[in-house]
Amino acid sequence: MTTAPSSAVPVAAPRPRIPDNVARLSQVLAWPATRAFLALAVLLAISPLVASGSISSTALYSMLPFAAITTLVAVGQTLVIQQGGLDLSVPGAVTLGALIVAKFGNDQSWGLPVAVVVAILGTSLFGLLSGVVVTAFRLPPLVVTIATNALLIGVVQVVSGGFGAQADPRLSDFALGRFLGVPVLVWIAAAVVIAAQVLLKLSRTGRRFELVGESRRAADVLGLLSLGYGVAAYWFSALAAGAAGVMLAGLLRSPTLTAGDSYLLPSIAAVVLGGTALTGGRGSLVGTALGAVFLAQLAQLVQTFTSLTAVQNVVTALIIGVGIVLQLRLGQSPARLIALFRPRRGEPVRT
Repeated sequence: MTTAPSSAVPVAAPRPRIPDNVARLSQVLAWPATRAFLALAVLLAISPLVASGSISSTALYSMLPFAAITTLVAVGQTLVIQQGGLDLSVPGAVTLGALIVAKFGNDQSWGLPVAVVVAILGTSLFGLLSGVVVTAFRLPPLVVTIATNALLIGVVQVVSGGFGAQADPRLSDFALGRFLGVPVLVWIAAAVVIAAQVLLKLSRTGRRFELVGESRRAADVLGLLSLGYGVAAYWFSALAAGAAGVMLAGLLRSPTLTAGDSYLLPSIAAVVLGGTALTGGRGSLVGTALGAVFLAQLAQLVQTFTSLTAVQNVVTALIIGVGIVLQLRLGQSPARLIALFRPRRGEPVRT
């Protein structure tokens, strides 16, 4: 008696193994901060081709302090966006911080140190107010922060009486100073970014902060106090904006009553260019800092290319728009970057 031969079961061919170095490189390229770094590197590479001397030491020393101020404002904006919000009170907060330190820093009854503390902490109270209203009453952040900005502008008008003020020379010397050949403001911004990044990524508080921003319902189920994290984000945003205003007063010496208006859109653009999603959740403060430097260098490059303000605004807006679209597209589908380093199907892997 013979048995029928059993049909052979086809065995799928094993998938080609990706070398470890390619896998690591693809993971690195998937990081939002890496994409922001590559964009900045490309911009610095083409800058001399567009305008000679645009990355000279003189140009960089004039650009980096303002990039540091944008970075401070954008770090606070990043934390708010991670909580699913948006802080539109940045212009008023920066202006109020600059005005207080400029107006009262020369007053002998106050003194410069007291004026700096009052400018930063006093401005942060408006962020605390926004955070409580947004998180406790679940009101739209855009409406609340616009109202807060109007309140800040009103305080600026009352305190200033419609006139600007001259900053203390000691503050200007500090803001224009250098340490180890690098502007002091860059060191301050770098310290804030590193400290905040470490706190977010390596501490339990930071991981809970990102969890609340990604899913408040899940955070409530786990028993986390989501209200406190949202309030803290708006409070720190106003605190950072007030500190940026103090630094701006030192750089400008005579800050105007609209000094903070030019920091709202760059702060949001730096966050998006840095890879933080506007829907909340995880973010990259290092990417935000790189995005701020990108914007500062781009603005300086466009200014050297043309002196027409209208042309500067159009060119800058177009480049920022392209950068944001690319960052969002690659962030939604990091496989597009990773696929560039994976072997094609059926192609042997070289080791």
